[in-house]
Order: sequence, then structure tokens, then C-alpha cells
Amino acid sequence: MEFDPSIYVLCLSLATHVRVPPPFGQVPPLLDVFIVYFQCFSPFCSLLFGTLALCYRSPTWLLSSASCAWAAFGRPCWPRRGAQRPARPWLTMLHPYAYWFFRRVPGHGGGEVHIERLWPSGLEAPIDVWYEAGASSPSRSQPLRPILLNLHGGAWRGGEARISPQSPIWQTLAAQGFLIVSCEYRRRRGAQWPVQLNDCRAALMWLVREGAAQFHGDLEDLTIAGASAGGHLVALLLAEAVKKQLPLPVTFRAALLFYPALDPADRCRSTVRLPFSCSLLGVRYQMSALEWFFEFFVLKSQRHCWSSAEPLKQLQELRKEQAAAWPPTLVVHGERDGVVPVEHSREFLKTLAELSEEGGVGLRSCDQLLEIPGGRHTFEIVYCDLSDMSYDCTLAWLHQLRSVHKDGSGQG
Repeated sequence: MEFDPSIYVLCLSLATHVRVPPPFGQVPPLLDVFIVYFQCFSPFCSLLFGTLALCYRSPTWLLSSASCAWAAFGRPCWPRRGAQRPARPWLTMLHPYAYWFFRRVPGHGGGEVHIERLWPSGLEAPIDVWYEAGASSPSRSQPLRPILLNLHGGAWRGGEARISPQSPIWQTLAAQGFLIVSCEYRRRRGAQWPVQLNDCRAALMWLVREGAAQFHGDLEDLTIAGASAGGHLVALLLAEAVKKQLPLPVTFRAALLFYPALDPADRCRSTVRLPFSCSLLGVRYQMSALEWFFEFFVLKSQRHCWSSAEPLKQLQELRKEQAAAWPPTLVVHGERDGVVPVEHSREFLKTLAELSEEGGVGLRSCDQLLEIPGGRHTFEIVYCDLSDMSYDCTLAWLHQLRSVHKDGSGQG
């Protein structure tokens, strides 16, 4: 029996209208990363599949065309501002992971942003540093540079420090004078939790001890960011920071989390439950599929490691004054994320507000949950209005927060 691609295309086009039950959006055949292309390019897909329907007289292609047309008319269009963002290398418009090939990218006004890989002594993994050309050794008369520490995603087992859907944001901030530090961590075969967290903590301590001084960075203006698995690591480091458990004291100005895995044990019960048990694979009856993935592939079935790997549980155990020290947080999450459900982010921010006694309005006044309409996991990999809207809103939120802080400190 021959494989008919039109059947698979029809399934993908229909999937644009629903959310794949989390976390099955990360496994074939209905991968979120495939569906997002159909979603963002739905007008083109509709025309293409309609043409194929006419050529092959296929009702399947016709249904795919109609489904994509429905998605195109039903999806809101967001204005592409982007005026404050420098031009991206054309290759990165095909896929933001293409930043991996660049050592220099455009800045503002004809300037350049340099991307330099370092491997400081004492660290088990390298780091990437993004900075404006000529800013690696600025004069002491120049103001200190705000810092952003990025922890990349990749299901704790993949990804890379320079491979990030948010790279256009890092390029923009570096062009505006930020020092971007993107840290790598051990994740290959043999990397046993919590080495991933330990490596991120070590990179943060390097930044505090010497990295900030080396690149003229301002530790009083420190933002931390992470996507997916990186958001999970960010939340764990923030919990350590507010509980003053880090080797050196660190205060964060803000946190940027993109579809973060804040509840890998799925205490919110928002992912598929497995209807069977299998001791060989570590599956327990009614176990969350996300919980199983994390326990089997990340914790390597070492269940005693769960206590160090649950951001939501650690947040729930904070005292009031510790929760109040949690920095202002922006969470960007797609409504139709089929890998990490948006309910996890809602519950995390709600819990944070309740602990800070600001639960009456749902979120703390300094926090924001930006839910992307129809957004999938890593939706920014496609260059379209959804990714541009996410970038612009993230930059606007961070700049507004920093300007309010400066005005309140009498510096603005």
C-alpha cells in the first residue's frame, strides 16, 4: 500500500484548529513544530493545496485547502512593528536557530553585535556572550551595561546556547547596550540530574564573580530568561535566590519565561494520563505522560531527585517574604501549546500571587502572562506576525519595567 501524503497533510491542517493533548505535541506524527508552519502560512497552504486538489482531482487536498483557509480567516493578524529591532540576517528568517552560524549580526545604526564563545575555568560547559561591537572593553566613564542571563531549552537533553527561538530578542537587547550571557549545560548521554541545574548555577556564579566586571556589566540590573526546559531551570534558580541558597547573593530585576516547564510532575493535572502500568519503562497507572518523560529521560528513574526538580512545589513552600522577593515575571505561552500546557503557567503565577497576598486580582501587579492566540510550543521558529508580536511585547514589557524602576530610584 502506497503512502498518501495528502492524508497526513489533512491531519496537520485539521490539527491547526485544536490543541494536541500535552505533551504529545513533541512526538510524531502531529508535532507542534510542524503544525505551526501550517498555522502561520495558512493562506499560502490553502492556495497550494487548492492547486493540488485541482491538479489531482483529490477531495483530500481540497479538504486540506478548506481547513487552511478556515485557519487563515480565523486567526487574528497582529501589526508588525519591529522598528526598534535591528535587521536580522536573512538566514535567521528561515529559522532562528540559524543564529548558530553567526559570530556577528547587525546592530543599530550600522553597528554590529558580536557573539563570542567562552569557556571560563571552573565551568563544565561553555557560554556565549552577546555584546555591541566595541563594548567588550568599554571605558570606565561609560555606564554599566544591563545584563540578561539566558538558559536555553531543548527538553533538558537537546538545544544549544545559541540555538534559541528568542535570539532576535537577544540581538535587539545587545544592540541596545545589554550584555547577553547565554549558558550551556551538560545534557548528553551520562548527564545525570541535577548537573543541568548545577552548570547553570555555576555560570551565574561566574557572572557574579568575574564575568560582569570583565564585560562592564551591571549586576544591579540583572534579568534572567529561559524557554521551555530553560524556563524550568530559571524558576529553580530563582527559588534558590529568594531563599538565599546561592553561593553568592544575587538579586534579579526581572524574569522572562517562554512556555516554561514549571510543573514537570503535572500537579495541575493538565496533561494526558497513561492508562496502563509498565515497571520496565517506569510507567505507573494514571501517571502523567509529562511526568513519565521527565522521570525516565531526565531523572533517569531516580525518583529521589524530584525534590530538586519541581519549581511549582518549591514555590508553594516559600514563605511570604520569600515570595515577595520573587522578581517581576513575564510568561509568554501559546494557548494551544501541545508540549507544556499553558495551565501550568497560569497556576504558577496564580500561586505566586496568592503567596504574595495579591491573589485577589489573579496575578501580582508586576507580573504578566502573555497568552499567544493559537500559539504552539516554540511558535517563534516561524517568521510571522505571531513571533514579531511576541518579540515586541517582550521588549516593551522589559523596557517599561526598567524605566519604572529607574524613575522610582530617582535615576530617570
